Amino acid sequence: MAAELLSFTRAAQRLHMTQPAFSQLIRELEAGLDVKLFERTTRRVGLTPAGEAFYEKAQRGVQSLFEGYENARAVARAEGGHLAVGSLQSLAMGLVIQALANFRRCCPGVTVSLREDYNGALYGHVLRGELDFALCAQSEKNSEIVFDKLFEEELVAVMPHGHPLSLNDICKWQELQHEQLILMSNQSSTREQITEAFAANGLMEKSAYDVASMFTALRMVGQGFGVTLLPVTVLPQVNMQGLATCRLEDPTPIRQIGICCRVDRILSPAAVHFKALLQSLATEVKRSTILDKPF
Repeated sequence: MAAELLSFTRAAQRLHMTQPAFSQLIRELEAGLDVKLFERTTRRVGLTPAGEAFYEKAQRGVQSLFEGYENARAVARAEGGHLAVGSLQSLAMGLVIQALANFRRCCPGVTVSLREDYNGALYGHVLRGELDFALCAQSEKNSEIVFDKLFEEELVAVMPHGHPLSLNDICKWQELQHEQLILMSNQSSTREQITEAFAANGLMEKSAYDVASMFTALRMVGQGFGVTLLPVTVLPQVNMQGLATCRLEDPTPIRQIGICCRVDRILSPAAVHFKALLQSLATEVKRSTILDKPF
């Protein structure tokens, strides 16, 4: 203030202090730095070369402090900041994208990064603090993770129209044993469910093709390569022309879908709002997955 006004008296008045008290503050600052910051005469006050150097750096610090204050206020009001969200591929293409569209309209100042990955990898990202939270399938219980269930989804068989399996609403696992199966890779949580379902029937899962993308699996089915098994929630998001589905039975593979977050993670207001959007939209997903026949 004194550097701007070049007067201890006016600076003291601006700060609602007495001039002697302000002068004492300056003397203490100079003593602490062991540097003379001001040249004082009976007529004027001016900065020394050392004072000018100090003032330049101090101004930057004050500006940074002000910017930090404004950024903190923006984050607290969900008007700024960054949100890191993870999702399974099957959920990202529908539920998460819809939530992002709604979120962008109400919180345009918040940047969002979306990480699609396998279920186990998502849990790892959450545990390491790389994500605020992730939309994933329930895994083994972990004391460091809290899982908020949103809905259940089942796996269904997808095959070309006219395929013998498409003539029935229900498909038994024994009927799949001799099919050319197009399955997600071993890292996928759906693959684990499929392996367990075959084993429950005393059968061994045999994959003809392993793929990393559900889009690839569906395209291969459309080209007549075989049959795939996918979560029912992904089907409304893709072109199902020429394809048919049937439910799987004995057992019907069902997984719990929800939001996983570190127990000790304090979510920002923006993260809390995005989570609430997912929970609201999940209600519609829950209704849409209760079908007599998926497609």
